[in-house]
Amino acid sequence: MAFTRGYAGILSLLLLGGCAADPTNDPHGGGFFGGVHGLAAGDYETRQQGLQEQRDDSLNQLRALREEGAYLESERQMKADEVAEQRRQLASLKARNRALAKRVDQLKRSKSATDQRTAELQRKQQQLNRDIQEFEVQLDKGQLTTAQANSKRLSLERQYDAIKNL
Repeated sequence: MAFTRGYAGILSLLLLGGCAADPTNDPHGGGFFGGVHGLAAGDYETRQQGLQEQRDDSLNQLRALREEGAYLESERQMKADEVAEQRRQLASLKARNRALAKRVDQLKRSKSATDQRTAELQRKQQQLNRDIQEFEVQLDKGQLTTAQANSKRLSLERQYDAIKNL
């Protein structure tokens, strides 16, 4: 009888142990006998170690992502600094270009004034040339008296001085 009771007890434990075994080794899913089996078989420690490894992996990934984020932020800041420097240089170039455009406009106005002055000087010089030639023809033909010739010559010299002083 004792043998039968022992045999029945062992058989019931085996049956209950077999029913309580959970393939995921989750102690919550096996009830009391699953918990006893998990403790005896080391499933709790294995599961705890696996969870610890997952947590460590997640922390390592998080650290790696933070490092990558910090690296990317420093890269972004360097690029932003480079862009800001390029913008400063561009602003300087634009300012110099505006100054150059003003200088070109001044030179155009100056050239225009100079061209007008040059044209006026050429016109007056050509008129003086014609007057000198006319005076020379009149002298060659003897059409002028000495007083007239002196007067005409003085007039031509004044005309010359007026042109020279322009």
